[in-house]
Amino acid sequence: MTRLGQRPRSLTARWRALARRPRPLPPVDVALRAWVPGWALRVAAVVLVPATVLLGAARTDVLPGVGVATALALGAWVAVRPGPGPAHVAVVVTAVLLLGSGDAPFDPAALWLAPLGYAAVRLGWWSAQAAPRSRVELDLLRHAAARDLVVLGATAALGLGAQALAGSPVEALVALGVVGLAGLAWLVVRLHDGR
Repeated sequence: MTRLGQRPRSLTARWRALARRPRPLPPVDVALRAWVPGWALRVAAVVLVPATVLLGAARTDVLPGVGVATALALGAWVAVRPGPGPAHVAVVVTAVLLLGSGDAPFDPAALWLAPLGYAAVRLGWWSAQAAPRSRVELDLLRHAAARDLVVLGATAALGLGAQALAGSPVEALVALGVVGLAGLAWLVVRLHDGR
């Protein structure tokens, strides 16, 4: 007779015997599609983050050495510690530099520099996720490409339109473009979960 909640010894002994028997592992088939090396994402981020700062500094009367030094420092930061942090700092530094331009506070260049900043932030995120020796499948990168291309295309179109229409900056047009861009970015990126 057994107590309540206890299995009979014969059932427990059978269970242990079954658990000890060697079982073959199931066959696994792994296929790797077209890929990009992880170091390529890091190199692209190292190039794009300083380029954002340098293009913003080219629009201002800031001493060239300050813009170059800031760009080199941010490039070194991305090379040592990749991630979206250096790209965010580059976007903020570029915005502060644009405040010193002759067309401030509504410089139309902000709208064509915005896609570059967005791409730098996305590349920073991807370079942080992928180790240098890893392989990133292109399908994984294509997953977010539709959203990114909508944001980049709309921003570039607004920026180029504002630049073409404004021989001299038109503050209302640039402000309207910024509000429209913010609305578009909110609509496209609101479901974004960090990937």
